[in-house]
Amino acid sequence: MSTNELTPAIDPFPDRLHEILDERVFHFAQAAQRHFATNDLVVVLDLRDETPELQALPRQRLAEADELPLDIRLKFARPAGDLEAVLGSPAQSFWFLVIHEDEDSDCAAVNAAMLEPRGLA
Repeated sequence: MSTNELTPAIDPFPDRLHEILDERVFHFAQAAQRHFATNDLVVVLDLRDETPELQALPRQRLAEADELPLDIRLKFARPAGDLEAVLGSPAQSFWFLVIHEDEDSDCAAVNAAMLEPRGLA
Protein backbone atom coordinates (compact mmCIF):
# COMPACT_ATOMS: atom_id res chain seq x y z
CA MET A 1 0.00 0.00 0.00
CA SER A 2 1.46 3.37 -1.00
CA THR A 3 1.48 6.55 1.07
CA ASN A 4 -1.05 8.04 -1.34
CA GLU A 5 -3.47 5.25 -0.52
CA LEU A 6 -3.19 6.06 3.16
CA THR A 7 -3.75 9.79 2.66
CA PRO A 8 -7.40 10.65 2.08
CA ALA A 9 -8.09 12.60 -1.07
CA ILE A 10 -9.73 15.91 -0.38
CA ASP A 11 -10.68 18.64 -2.77
CA PRO A 12 -8.51 21.73 -3.10
CA PHE A 13 -9.44 24.41 -0.58
CA PRO A 14 -12.23 26.50 -2.15
CA ASP A 15 -11.22 30.10 -2.92
CA ARG A 16 -14.49 31.49 -1.60
CA LEU A 17 -13.78 29.92 1.79
CA HIS A 18 -10.43 31.71 1.96
CA GLU A 19 -12.34 35.00 1.81
CA ILE A 20 -14.53 34.03 4.80
CA LEU A 21 -12.31 31.87 7.00
CA ASP A 22 -10.68 34.03 9.65
CA GLU A 23 -9.86 34.09 13.34
CA ARG A 24 -13.51 34.80 14.18
CA VAL A 25 -14.49 31.42 12.71
CA PHE A 26 -11.76 29.64 14.67
CA HIS A 27 -12.71 31.37 17.93
CA PHE A 28 -16.34 30.39 17.33
CA ALA A 29 -15.29 26.80 16.62
CA GLN A 30 -13.21 26.69 19.80
CA ALA A 31 -16.14 27.91 21.89
CA ALA A 32 -18.45 25.38 20.21
CA GLN A 33 -15.98 22.57 20.83
CA ARG A 34 -15.90 23.45 24.53
CA HIS A 35 -19.71 23.76 24.65
CA PHE A 36 -20.35 20.40 22.96
CA ALA A 37 -17.29 18.77 24.62
CA THR A 38 -16.13 17.45 21.25
CA ASN A 39 -14.22 18.64 18.22
CA ASP A 40 -16.36 16.49 15.92
CA LEU A 41 -18.34 19.47 14.64
CA VAL A 42 -19.32 21.30 11.50
CA VAL A 43 -19.29 25.08 11.57
CA VAL A 44 -21.99 26.38 9.23
CA LEU A 45 -22.44 29.84 7.77
CA ASP A 46 -25.56 30.39 5.65
CA LEU A 47 -25.05 33.62 3.71
CA ARG A 48 -28.65 33.47 2.47
CA ASP A 49 -29.85 34.49 5.93
CA GLU A 50 -30.73 38.14 6.43
CA THR A 51 -28.16 38.30 9.23
CA PRO A 52 -25.71 35.42 8.62
CA GLU A 53 -24.43 33.89 11.85
CA LEU A 54 -22.08 31.03 12.52
CA GLN A 55 -23.64 27.84 13.83
CA ALA A 56 -22.07 24.64 15.06
CA LEU A 57 -23.68 21.25 14.62
CA PRO A 58 -22.55 17.71 15.36
CA ARG A 59 -20.88 16.28 12.25
CA GLN A 60 -22.74 12.97 12.41
CA ARG A 61 -26.10 14.76 12.31
CA LEU A 62 -25.17 16.50 9.06
CA ALA A 63 -23.61 13.34 7.61
CA GLU A 64 -27.09 11.78 7.84
CA ALA A 65 -29.09 14.85 6.71
CA ASP A 66 -31.05 13.98 3.58
CA GLU A 67 -31.46 17.66 2.67
CA LEU A 68 -27.70 18.02 2.03
CA PRO A 69 -26.17 16.96 -1.28
CA LEU A 70 -24.58 13.51 -1.27
CA ASP A 71 -21.06 14.84 -1.93
CA ILE A 72 -21.19 16.96 1.24
CA ARG A 73 -22.66 14.13 3.31
CA LEU A 74 -19.83 11.88 2.11
CA LYS A 75 -17.24 14.46 3.21
CA PHE A 76 -18.86 14.54 6.63
CA ALA A 77 -18.58 10.74 6.89
CA ARG A 78 -15.26 11.26 8.73
CA PRO A 79 -14.36 13.74 11.46
CA ALA A 80 -12.04 16.49 10.25
CA GLY A 81 -9.51 15.39 12.88
CA ASP A 82 -9.16 12.08 11.02
CA LEU A 83 -7.56 13.99 8.14
CA GLU A 84 -4.38 14.59 10.14
CA ALA A 85 -2.20 13.46 7.21
CA VAL A 86 -3.75 16.17 5.03
CA LEU A 87 -4.21 18.94 7.59
CA GLY A 88 -0.99 18.42 9.51
CA SER A 89 -2.59 18.20 12.95
CA PRO A 90 -5.89 17.01 14.41
CA ALA A 91 -5.86 19.83 16.99
CA GLN A 92 -8.81 22.14 16.49
CA SER A 93 -9.90 20.63 13.22
CA PHE A 94 -13.46 20.97 12.04
CA TRP A 95 -15.55 20.96 8.91
CA PHE A 96 -16.59 24.38 7.59
CA LEU A 97 -19.70 24.60 5.40
CA VAL A 98 -20.68 27.88 3.75
CA ILE A 99 -23.93 28.21 1.82
CA HIS A 100 -23.61 31.15 -0.52
CA GLU A 101 -26.33 33.56 -1.62
CA ASP A 102 -26.34 31.94 -5.08
CA GLU A 103 -27.43 28.63 -3.40
CA ASP A 104 -24.01 27.09 -4.13
CA SER A 105 -22.00 25.81 -1.18
CA ASP A 106 -18.38 25.20 -0.25
CA CYS A 107 -17.18 22.72 2.31
CA ALA A 108 -13.70 21.91 3.58
CA ALA A 109 -11.90 20.49 6.55
CA VAL A 110 -9.98 23.26 8.27
CA ASN A 111 -7.44 23.38 11.05
CA ALA A 112 -6.08 26.10 13.32
CA ALA A 113 -2.63 25.42 11.86
CA MET A 114 -3.92 27.09 8.68
CA LEU A 115 -3.88 30.44 10.48
CA GLU A 116 -0.71 32.49 10.46
CA PRO A 117 -0.19 35.21 13.07
CA ARG A 118 -1.84 37.74 10.74
CA GLY A 119 -4.42 35.56 9.01
CA LEU A 120 -4.72 32.56 6.74
CA ALA A 121 -1.71 30.92 5.18
